[in-house]
Amino acid sequence: MDARERLLAEATRQFVERGFDGTSMQQIADACGVTKAALYHHYAGKADLLLDIVGGYLDQVADVVDRAGAASGAGEQVHAVVRGLFDLPVGSRAVMRLAMHDLRHLPEDRGAAFNAAYAGRFLRPLIGMVAAGMESGEFIRRDPGTVVWLLLGMLYPFFSGRRSDDEDAVVDDLLEVLLHGLSA
Repeated sequence: MDARERLLAEATRQFVERGFDGTSMQQIADACGVTKAALYHHYAGKADLLLDIVGGYLDQVADVVDRAGAASGAGEQVHAVVRGLFDLPVGSRAVMRLAMHDLRHLPEDRGAAFNAAYAGRFLRPLIGMVAAGMESGEFIRRDPGTVVWLLLGMLYPFFSGRRSDDEDAVVDDLLEVLLHGLSA
């Protein structure tokens, strides 16, 4: 791991643990055994670190969606996305929570650019999978965007940075409730 990767890993750990506001550049530098000047050599500020962290996360989740697109049928695709998100390293899953909470600290233009990339590389493809399932009759017709936001809301508690005891059961239960409801 090179110096930049070490700094990024430590910043990720500290941002997840303490939040963006609760972490200083000095704390990150100290934890990595470098000077603050050395940290600033790689990153102009905390916002740049945060953008690099969430950008790496976006690459991971976009890859999950891309791989899921190869599954046959919308139900299998959505299942592959959820399973793929659960299969991400715990630290990466915790970045989802970090992104949802701390992206507001990015300069407006950079936050907007990240949000556009997130929508284009993750949300829209996932919405497309759900819409295709509705079109084919595999899913009941609802607003596909709302369904995806409901799915993400259901996933959010599991992205705390800890693993569940039986994640396969969690994935199955989550998808059963989302796709088939609670009715007997």
